[in-house]
Amino acid sequence: MTIEELIDLQEAGSRARARGLQQQDNPYLASERISNDDASALGDWRARHDAWQFEWESEDASRDGRVARYFKELISTSLKRPVSP
Repeated sequence: MTIEELIDLQEAGSRARARGLQQQDNPYLASERISNDDASALGDWRARHDAWQFEWESEDASRDGRVARYFKELISTSLKRPVSP
């Protein structure tokens, strides 16, 4: 995935939240978009799913006035994950 594709997916997630769509409306949750072919395809699907979801959640947090708390929790969660070798 290119950086342009990543940005497009994030913008799509933000626009979806602004239009009132829910997290479960993430287009990468559609069964035909979920790839089980190989690890590379699954990784690409996951990156696309996460890009859309991240921006949807960011937009949702900004609408609820909890942006600082959202990013604090996000950082805290990522610091608790084990580092891959």
